[in-house]
Parts: sequence; C-alpha cells; structure tokens
Amino acid sequence: MGKSVAIADIVDCHHHYYDVNLPCYAFLKSLGASSYAPEQYTAAVGDLPIRRTVHVDAMPDDGLGEVRFLESLVAAGRAPTLAGIVAYCNLAAPDAAARLEELVASSPRLRGIRFMLDYDGPFDGKNATHISVSRYNVDYLRDTMGAAAKFEAGYALLAKHNLSFDLQCCPGQLAAAAALAARHPDVPLVIDHIGKPRRLALDAIDDEALAVWRAGMRQLATLPHVFVKLSMFGYAVPLWHEDAAKEAYIKGLVREVIDLFGTKRCMVNSNWHQNGAAADSDGMDVTGPSMDELFAKVQSWVADLDDESQHDLFSGTAAAFYRV
Repeated sequence: MGKSVAIADIVDCHHHYYDVNLPCYAFLKSLGASSYAPEQYTAAVGDLPIRRTVHVDAMPDDGLGEVRFLESLVAAGRAPTLAGIVAYCNLAAPDAAARLEELVASSPRLRGIRFMLDYDGPFDGKNATHISVSRYNVDYLRDTMGAAAKFEAGYALLAKHNLSFDLQCCPGQLAAAAALAARHPDVPLVIDHIGKPRRLALDAIDDEALAVWRAGMRQLATLPHVFVKLSMFGYAVPLWHEDAAKEAYIKGLVREVIDLFGTKRCMVNSNWHQNGAAADSDGMDVTGPSMDELFAKVQSWVADLDDESQHDLFSGTAAAFYRV
C-alpha cells in the first residue's frame, strides 16, 4: 500500500516532548539533546488521524517538573491532543510514596508511571543497559541485595492511586518482571517496545537471544493485566524499513506478539521525538521511517485482521488502558 493510512482513529500512546533548557531536563541536556516541542510533533503527524495522545516520560531528573511542563503546554493550547501522562518516578527511592502523591495532585491527566529498568551490566554504551539507567546502574528486577525489594515496595503503591506501570527492560529481565507482575495483579502493566529484542541480524546468533525474549514474553502473556506496546522496531531489526527481508522479519515478530497477547492487549504507537531514527531505533540508526510510513507499514502487516481487531491495535486498546 502507499503512504495513506486507511485507519479512522489513532491513539498515539507513547511519544515525547521536552525542553532541555528546563532544570528538570538537565540530564537530557548533558547528553546533547535538542528540545522537542508539540508543534514539531504536530508537523510529523501530518494528516494522520491522531486525536488523542499519551505522553511518556522523557528521562527527566524530576518527574514533577516534567508534568508541570506538560500541563503548561496544555494550558497554553500547544498540546490539544494530550489526553494522558505517564510520569517518571523513582519507585525505589525512600520518598517514593510522597513523590507519587505529588504527581497525582499535579495533573488530572496522570495515568501511569515509568521508571526505566533496562539493565544488562554497568552501562558502557555497547550493552543493552539504557543510558537513563546509568544514573543508578542497578538491576531493580533481578538484584538480590535489597534494591529489587525497595523497587517492589514502590511499585505496590501504584494500585492505591489507580496508576499503571510502563515496563521498559531488557529481554533477560522479562521473566523477573513477569514474577513481579504476578505478585501485583492490581497494577496494570504495559511492556514497552515489544519487550526490546535488540539489534537482530537475522542469523543463528539471534536464536538464543530470541529464546530468552520469547520465554519472558510468554510468561507475561499469561497474566491478563499485562499489555504490550508495538513500537521501536528499528531497535530490534536495524533499518527494517529499507530492506524487504528485514521488514518481513520484524513483521513476523510483531505478529508473534499479537498472537501471544491478542489485539485487546496490544497497542501500536510512534515513540515519536526528534525524527524517525530516534523514534524507531533509539537513535542507533541514522535513518528511520516517517510517522506516516510507520503507521502505514503496521497497518499493512495486520490488514488481514478484522476491523475490530485493527481498531483495538490502533486506538481501542490504548484508549481503554490509559482511560483517554
């Protein structure tokens, strides 16, 4: 199909705005990032039928500061589609309870919390540990020295506030995340970026990595309160949008996830910020699809599904999960 997306409504449930000149984005600024404004996002959206969005934290130092920034954008009329917010909160911190109380009071749009957890050893820029996690370099899912217990104590508080959790972790952490989620069925959980399989080269080496990913995803799929976001495909398969074989491979993984969770628990999103390369591969590639191309490709991958299932994937599941 061409670039025109034949879907009537999209809830983009994962994207980012940030102003690196604000104190709450000091860490992001230290990485050399440029600000990304709602007007830039609107330009990237173009004619796509995106009428409701959910903003997910953009690695702020201060989650409350970011939420106040987002609310100022809404008040100024600059972010008319922003319907939900997933805020940053260090759930392992001693004052996590107080931080959550402040966040809940700061915005009627608050729907969930993300605290990035992807840890694959001390951050070195080469492994799967996220640069955000370099600020504490702890495996809050698998640590046995007390850190995981502190995180779980904060995680358990989400139920009190009717907040969900966005899970961003490495494939090797998925099994531990499944065990955590099983202990807290009252905290809705959504797996970010299809569980983050990483830099697959379509060769035999991938089999071992995918076996770990599949085992974790299958465990998580058994839990009815666990959902998954379909996004950041270039992180999994570099430059899939430029090669038919690579596109077929990532399509297969996406369909595998949909088969595991069902369309009622899967949601397509853009992860948009800066450009296609940043959104699709976390900046590890130099190119990426446009937002229009991204949604058109995914729609073509699921074109054989019935209308209700496609509605689930592009808007229904996200709208229900985030209450937007």
